[in-house]
Amino acid sequence: MLTRNDDATLRQLLDPASIAIIGASDNPDKIGGRPIHYMRRHGYAGQLYPINPQRADVQGERCWPSLASLPAAPELAIVAVAGEQGVRAVDECAASGVAAAIVISAGFAETGSTGRALQDAMAARARAAGMRIVGPNSQGLANFGTGAIASFSTMFLEVPPADGPVAVISQSGGMSAMVYGLLRQRGIGVRHVHATGNEADVTVADLACAVLRDPEVRIVLLYLESLREAGALAEAAAMARARGVALIAVKSGRSEAGARAAASHTGALANEDRAVDAYFEHHAILRARDPQELVRYAELALRGPLPRGPRLVVVSNSGASCVLASDAAQESGLEIAPLDAATQAGLARCLPGFATTTNPVDITAALLSNNGLFGEVLPLIASDPAADGFLIDIPVAGRGYDVAAFAADTADFAARAGKPVAVVAWQAPVAAAFRERGVAVYADEQQACGALAALYRLHRLRGRVAPAWTSDAAATVPPAGLGEDSSAQAQPSTGTLSEAHSLALLASHGLTVAEHAVCADADAAVAAWRRIGVPVALKACSARLPHKSEHGLVALGLNDETALREALARQAQTLARLGVDDAAWIVARMHAGLHECALGVRNDPVFGPVVLVGAGGKYVEALDDVAVLLPPFGAEDVAAKLRGLRIGALLAGVRGDPPADVEALAEQAVRLGRYARAAGGRVASVDINPVLVGARGQGAVALDALVELAGAPPSSA
Repeated sequence: MLTRNDDATLRQLLDPASIAIIGASDNPDKIGGRPIHYMRRHGYAGQLYPINPQRADVQGERCWPSLASLPAAPELAIVAVAGEQGVRAVDECAASGVAAAIVISAGFAETGSTGRALQDAMAARARAAGMRIVGPNSQGLANFGTGAIASFSTMFLEVPPADGPVAVISQSGGMSAMVYGLLRQRGIGVRHVHATGNEADVTVADLACAVLRDPEVRIVLLYLESLREAGALAEAAAMARARGVALIAVKSGRSEAGARAAASHTGALANEDRAVDAYFEHHAILRARDPQELVRYAELALRGPLPRGPRLVVVSNSGASCVLASDAAQESGLEIAPLDAATQAGLARCLPGFATTTNPVDITAALLSNNGLFGEVLPLIASDPAADGFLIDIPVAGRGYDVAAFAADTADFAARAGKPVAVVAWQAPVAAAFRERGVAVYADEQQACGALAALYRLHRLRGRVAPAWTSDAAATVPPAGLGEDSSAQAQPSTGTLSEAHSLALLASHGLTVAEHAVCADADAAVAAWRRIGVPVALKACSARLPHKSEHGLVALGLNDETALREALARQAQTLARLGVDDAAWIVARMHAGLHECALGVRNDPVFGPVVLVGAGGKYVEALDDVAVLLPPFGAEDVAAKLRGLRIGALLAGVRGDPPADVEALAEQAVRLGRYARAAGGRVASVDINPVLVGARGQGAVALDALVELAGAPPSSA
């Protein structure tokens, strides 16, 4: 049986020695004719086997009546016949020993449950025979390095191909063609353009691993509508990181409406978007919002090194452009830092007196009379401490301007500086002159700064070292010892736990929880209050009541026996009305703090346990100010996520408030993550809200918690 990323079978997909085209057409504008036309035109050196029982030859190639009539089983088959014919053709390929098939035929999972069942059955038969499938509903695969263009994309006719360092892999055929076209418009050569369709077998991640074995590939661009196997893409990300290859992805379906559209497009399953972001960050995959942004990032990544810091130096012949570039930099998270005195002195010697020698550098209209100013100015700022990257902004040039010299000077500077350089030029001839010299060009300041900031994020992601969590012992369900008065509460093995069991579970795994006692009646509650000795909260406790406050089953600030007994009596009446007969009571210390935060865990079906941290309290859903992390992670990872939230400014201390104990909250998140990973799928979710965070040094304490168990973990067999 073949493994998912078996080198030989994936090579046969991307560089097959022989290809059969089932449903071959003499018309190069038909789906069954395009691949033959492309491969004859672009120098495919392998053996072509057109199959069509109605013809003796197709586009100058001998045509065969059936797969069985071929002299040998081809390494790859393109299935370009529809409906039941397509299913039969796939079965014949599997039976004949074909290594891999590209199923262009549609009408499978993208149409609904019946189509999915047909697709699953077809894929299972192929898998049993050891044959790999791309598709169905695939536009095909194209390798311009070898001429193996097993695709019917019209874009290869509209925009002439050129081999290059880029691989494009997409679930959507239309998006693969669009990204290819956008790259070629920018003069960037593309080697691989692959569309996986419904992914009954071969996935985007599988092909990403395959193209990363091509030494000519320097950047891999992905378009994803679903993520069903996180491990395969993580493998590709590790390969890319080891090779220094940028892996950049668009994951569509960010919105609920987008997720529904993706499901109807390729039969994809939606992933919760914040979990996708966390997964990409964890594996140093740079995320773009759309194909245009994807290509903008790619152009800068190809043209030079990644930025090693956020500081940007701007040079322009327009003061207004200097202002716009500064605005765009700040909005993108970049910094316009002042140049040092020596750099400014050097600039003053070569620029006119009315020019600006600070950052941004305005060389003014003097560029028109001295076309060598770029060549003089750029070397002076190359090694300035304020420069992690450069933005050359040319709002206008043309007659009287030596644009070719500007481009040559900038390209030479970029090669010598060893730092990223982006040019803003909206005039097509100006942009073309710079691109011909291998410089990344953008239409406006926002695009350029966005690309620079994104690649700085990628640099940071690559530099992150995940903590090496040791293997934790298997996590336990709630321990039995909840207190002498807790016998009324049975300890479940599945489903939602009571607050008492939830707090005990978390405390047993190192989280700090509020001091409390579990009580069966009023006398026990009074005894607990006397023992705690401060104002307390009284809460009814039952696994059947996950949301106690909605029923008035929480009383706060109780500090005398009468108030405590009266509150318990009222809650007992409510419990009786609700028909809850298994409740106990929690008597808990009232804690003081600065901010109410929240921690949580969700067991994602693709990514496994993901940890949430952010703003808490009763408005947690309305505020929706939380971040997501994938284990393993460290306390600094948590702190960085918190700084990026709206609550981050409050936690840092504002209007005289002291900074909050973010370190304690972060450590709680790490312990929760370690527990969730050790639980091995037995915990479906954890909600800890609120976590009361004190001033720095005062800690963070969980006041309430709700744990949902998922039952026994799946068998490892």
